[in-house]
Amino acid sequence: MPRKTVREMNSYELAHYSFAARTFHAVLIFAAALSAAAIGFGFYLYTNAINREYKTETWRLSRVAAALLKDTGIHDKAGDLLDIYLSIPEEERGDGRGEAYLDRYGDYRDPVFEEACRTLQDLQEESGAVAAYIGAVRPGSGRLIFLVDSDPKESFCPPGSWDDMKTEEIDILRNGAAPGIFDRVMGDTEKVPAVAVNMDPYGYRCTAAVPLFEKDGYQVMIFVDMDMNHVASASRHFFFQYLLLIILVAGLSAFVFVQYLKRTVVAPINQLAGAAEAYTRDRMDEERSGRHFGRLNIRTGDEIENLSLVLKDMEEDMGVYLRNLTKVTAEKERIGMELSLATRIQADMLPNIFPAFPERPEFDIYASMMPAKEVGGDFYDFFLVDEDHLGLVMADVSGKGVPAALFMMVSKILVQNYTMTGRSPAEVLKIVNDQICSNNREEMFVTVWLGILDLRSGRLVAANAGHEYPILQNRDGVFEVVRDRHGLVIGGMAGMMYRDYELTLEPGCRLFLYTDGVPEATDAEGKMFGLERTVEALNRKAGEAPREILAEVDRSVAEFVGEAPQFDDLTMLCLHFLGEEGKLRKDAGLLSHKEMTVPATVDTIGRLTDLVNEELDRFGCSKRARTQIDVAMDEVLGNIARYAYASGGGIVTLLFDIRRDPLRAELTFVDRGKPFNPLEEDAPDTSLSAEDREIGGLGIFLVRKTMDDVRYFYQDGLNILQITKNLEG
Repeated sequence: MPRKTVREMNSYELAHYSFAARTFHAVLIFAAALSAAAIGFGFYLYTNAINREYKTETWRLSRVAAALLKDTGIHDKAGDLLDIYLSIPEEERGDGRGEAYLDRYGDYRDPVFEEACRTLQDLQEESGAVAAYIGAVRPGSGRLIFLVDSDPKESFCPPGSWDDMKTEEIDILRNGAAPGIFDRVMGDTEKVPAVAVNMDPYGYRCTAAVPLFEKDGYQVMIFVDMDMNHVASASRHFFFQYLLLIILVAGLSAFVFVQYLKRTVVAPINQLAGAAEAYTRDRMDEERSGRHFGRLNIRTGDEIENLSLVLKDMEEDMGVYLRNLTKVTAEKERIGMELSLATRIQADMLPNIFPAFPERPEFDIYASMMPAKEVGGDFYDFFLVDEDHLGLVMADVSGKGVPAALFMMVSKILVQNYTMTGRSPAEVLKIVNDQICSNNREEMFVTVWLGILDLRSGRLVAANAGHEYPILQNRDGVFEVVRDRHGLVIGGMAGMMYRDYELTLEPGCRLFLYTDGVPEATDAEGKMFGLERTVEALNRKAGEAPREILAEVDRSVAEFVGEAPQFDDLTMLCLHFLGEEGKLRKDAGLLSHKEMTVPATVDTIGRLTDLVNEELDRFGCSKRARTQIDVAMDEVLGNIARYAYASGGGIVTLLFDIRRDPLRAELTFVDRGKPFNPLEEDAPDTSLSAEDREIGGLGIFLVRKTMDDVRYFYQDGLNILQITKNLEG
């Protein structure tokens, strides 16, 4: 495959890799392979026929020779010569050409021998054979022993001399060769005792033999050799002529085929490619002529012509499609702008400026909504009903998109307006339900949790219309699900009654509201996030501000869901109630407040220390003061973890405040362990050596020495230790 694309190639490369060139190469290779097969098969037929003819003729001559010598007495003479050969030990035979060895045969020439030689010589001259002789062979010996030779010249082989002969050739001469495939196809199944071999130094010869008699395991036979050197020369001449002819025919056929292919295939394809390129160049034009393929005049009468007609129809249809697409795109952009505007309007409908009530120290509130589509059906709301009451709303409209958003806005306005009249949550939900059911042909509905909080007492009156359970932080700082009683969803059926219930929010506790998008968030395997994981995420940040708590829940949901798409709107609200304590904190110059409840174990000391250090760095605390606070925290928390709870399990709450006038840090440690006042412990005698001092007490001593104020209270079963460090010194 070429490394460059067609557009990167030069003219030579284009010609080399063109379809016509590749077709020519393929046809040429195919023709060459076909020619090679034809040459091989033809040459095989030619040589096989020639060899068969020569073998048959040579065998015929050998039978004629046997018939001429039948009554001459040469059989006895040959038997006598073979006896002499057999009487000579093998080590005395040498190479069969030694003078001493040949003398052992004596004067073998007699009238019978001479007559046989003349007969064989006459046969040789009249038939054109190159040799006629009598010899003996034995299976497995690999040796042809000459007994009577017709040649009187220098090539005369005297009795007793021999030539090496292959065992398979001896077997063929004795038994005849099995007919080949060609012979069987031609119907000739006769076994011919003849071989055609290249015999040094005589050249290419055909040898045939006819048996005369058998003696002592040796077969005495009359042999005739025919010269085939001219046959080999003629075969080579035939081969090269046939090869040249095949090459010329193959090349001419490939050339003619490629020219035909260029005219009927390549040229129409190039026309289609050119039309496609022209169509691509002006694809950005608003007006399309639809004539790039229509102007082609391809008349091949095959699939290529059909392809051109299909492309013509496609071009015309594409023009209509693109004009429609332009209109649809413009309409989609308009709808997208309107959806974007709807998203902004929906976001503006919900409280989105935080802190929401900076002038009200009794509470801190934060909320967020992440719709699954451009606009969603979830909504939250919070508003002051009067100076002492805060309204809280969390709702989820059935469905998604624009219809749910419109239904959401109507529901939000109705709930807020009727809550502002001073009615209870149950009364508000009843009125809103009746109004929505009176004109709800689309049969949509909304789940609503509505609560009204008394900011002075922490009394919360709420009603639930088919919404998720709220989650409230208890006195120990742990979030728990409040399984309140549900009424029917708003919009489900007119005339429904709803029931109020009450909750008490202790100063410092937090309320978490949400829609089903949180517990029903689904990962790629179809598993839901669930209420249990939601509560775990809340407890990980139980002492944090509402913004940090929602961020932790959102992070936990995102980590659980992973790459799975968002299935539902994700809406959350968190309220941190401080009540009168908040006012007192404000009056006391409170600049920052952090609260965290964790298990009373050594492992949690690092988490609390990191929280405190972040806040200290924010207010520019010196390194020396921060180190002293870290040591004091480690000592106090370590004592609580090791000694406060006999069972080894419990919790500890850290309240961390930064106050002004002067700038100072206050750390309050609260636990429910056994009562213990560290301030009552006697200070260790630091004048004694380490070996003489009693164990314990040194840590608390360091806390009292490095902190500016240390106080202890035991109240309502709680150990309360408060330490203060001045940050301005």
